[in-house]
Amino acid sequence: MTRRKAVLILNPMAGGRQSRRESKIARFCDALVGKGVDVEVVQSNEPLSASCLVQKAVQNGATDIVIHGGDGTINEALQGLVGLPVRDAVWPGGTANVLARELHMPVSPTQAATIIAEGCTKLIYVARAVNEISGYGRFFILMAGIGLDASVVYSVRPGLKRMFGEAAFWYSGLSQLARWRPEKFQIEVGNRKYPATFAVIGKCSKYGGNLAITPRARLDEPEFEICIINSTSRLRYMKFLLHSLGNGLDTDENDVTFLKSARAKVTGNVSVQLDGELIDKLPLTFEIADWRLEVLVPKMTLVTPHLVPANHEVRGPLPALSEPLAGSSL
Repeated sequence: MTRRKAVLILNPMAGGRQSRRESKIARFCDALVGKGVDVEVVQSNEPLSASCLVQKAVQNGATDIVIHGGDGTINEALQGLVGLPVRDAVWPGGTANVLARELHMPVSPTQAATIIAEGCTKLIYVARAVNEISGYGRFFILMAGIGLDASVVYSVRPGLKRMFGEAAFWYSGLSQLARWRPEKFQIEVGNRKYPATFAVIGKCSKYGGNLAITPRARLDEPEFEICIINSTSRLRYMKFLLHSLGNGLDTDENDVTFLKSARAKVTGNVSVQLDGELIDKLPLTFEIADWRLEVLVPKMTLVTPHLVPANHEVRGPLPALSEPLAGSSL
């Protein structure tokens, strides 16, 4: 059997201080090589460079791409991963690490290396947001947030994020809510239109780390759970936040609507974030792409019952897209 070759793509800000980061990377690489997987380390130093590094790695024979960073770095790499015959692994090193939590991937370098070497995979559906005006699009895995939370992402200062991590988003979110002036937008699902002041188009059960806004969304299902909130009351939003810290919002709230769909069109004049990264304003169409990403996961993960050995050919069809999506920006 041909020896596996992994390429580890690093966010240079992941993993804390440089000395600690270098030690963790060395332990990860030693553990992976010790289990029979060759590894090369490259850094993502510029915007959009991760997607280019992915494509170069596959051209040079990589069988596995390992992303060490946060959800934003993973999303950037995703733009280059779609359509390529390669497995992906997440070694968490960011702020919220939503995808890593969903996949039960550990922070420990030796534990992460062990899981990657074991080679069990699952297939997860990729989604995309397409700009209605330009026709260009961007892939995403976790969620699209429209309205208030996109404003929160925009207002978080990088220095605060590096210093306080996930708490920086809480601080920014509460500050933003205190001075927030809700702006209405519209979501069209099927033949029906819904007014909203905030919405999440979710592919995963958790949001921003620990919030349950779309708790019934699943990475391995070809549809979104869409949470639509149509309220201008700050007190209502505080209540929603408290519920999200538990089991999620009540489904019988008058100003909250939950839907399941593989497609939604959103119009208005508010900001949008994908996988925790601000992208652009509306109008956008959100849809499930016709390609699935093969990701490495723990053997006993509860995320999906469909585990397959990593050397089996199980990839879905490639996307038939006219837009230049890889590395594109809305």
